[in-house]
Amino acid sequence: MSSEDMYERGVADAERGELHPFYYQHYYHYRRGYDQARRRMRRTPLSLLSRRGWLLTIGVVLVVALAVVLGSAFRGSNAEDLASFAAPEAETVAAEPVQPTRTPLFPTAVPSATPAPIVRTLRVGGSAQVANTEGRALRGRAAPGLKAPVRVAFAEGEQVRILEGPVAADGYVWWRVEGRNGAGWAAQQSLEGVVWLVPVE
Repeated sequence: MSSEDMYERGVADAERGELHPFYYQHYYHYRRGYDQARRRMRRTPLSLLSRRGWLLTIGVVLVVALAVVLGSAFRGSNAEDLASFAAPEAETVAAEPVQPTRTPLFPTAVPSATPAPIVRTLRVGGSAQVANTEGRALRGRAAPGLKAPVRVAFAEGEQVRILEGPVAADGYVWWRVEGRNGAGWAAQQSLEGVVWLVPVE
């Protein structure tokens, strides 16, 4: 088959819409005829007309939609005008004057919150004062407990420094404190709750 025959066969296959894959891949003239015929068919007046037809259809749809929108707006405004003519005028009721709120010349005093009382507790490194002993001295013992020997006496009103504690023994809470005359273990309070070592800081 000559190159001209292959070209004509490519044109014919393109017009029928039947591509021969083997010829298209291996024969240049067949492929050239097929491709040129396909391009020619795409540029036919029918294809251009169909493209223009789509554009024309879209344009007509847009014009119709615009006409519908404008018509409904015009009808709505006419209906509102007619309704305003037909409706009787509403009676105007005089509104009662609004009394202005008075602002006081002097601001109202807001009570401030009462500060919470500071609760001091005994702690190692802190200080305490000997109190409520009815003039008697507070005994400082060699160890926490009633059986330990007394080493020092702290006068009422004397300020002492806390070195160790607390230790519970014999129903009392003991702290090792140091005063003017030395150091010893002293009970924090009596069994009845009378406080002998009052925290200072």
